Amino acid sequence: MKSSCSVLSSFGLVVVLAGGVWLSGCVRHQETETAGNAIAAEYAGAPDWVTRGCRAFWSGQDSTEKLCGVGSMGGTNNIGLARTTAEGRARTALARTLNTRVQAMLRDYQSTATGGGQFGEAASDDQWVEDISRQVTDVSLTGTEVIDTWISSSGTFYSLIAIDLASFKDAVGKLDALNEEVRAALEARAKQAFAELDDALDKETQPQAQ
Repeated sequence: MKSSCSVLSSFGLVVVLAGGVWLSGCVRHQETETAGNAIAAEYAGAPDWVTRGCRAFWSGQDSTEKLCGVGSMGGTNNIGLARTTAEGRARTALARTLNTRVQAMLRDYQSTATGGGQFGEAASDDQWVEDISRQVTDVSLTGTEVIDTWISSSGTFYSLIAIDLASFKDAVGKLDALNEEVRAALEARAKQAFAELDDALDKETQPQAQ
């Protein structure tokens, strides 16, 4: 038979453990609430292109002839560094999108190539597709422009970068690595590729039903 002291000790241990669980739950709740408040404060007054994606900048307009990217930089008091880094990150984001689209255009043409010419010789060469898409992307990035910027209350610098269809076609036209056949194929598919990406991103940025 357990003594009354043992019973009280066991009861006390249960109370302590229960209290610890309750306290841990409170701490987690407070941490979540604090994080939520910090996010809300960071994006207070932010333009739609910061919170909903770069396409939101052209909401209600015809944006099918543009590709865009958003970059940000915080944690520094050097405004010049923040701007340069944010723009660089935005261009990196845009480059990933552009590279993906160019590869898709090349592979689409690849599937219809019947042989002959530069593409016919490399029709099964995936490395060639990657190399050309990278060159097209690099050249195209020179045609990008800063569309908008925003600085949050915490001092984080946000930058919106874009390239339009005309600038992309101009860049393709100047790329010596392409022969006329492949260049014409890219230019012919560019408008459709830009429009398809526009539709896909529009769906991603639409508010979800609660």
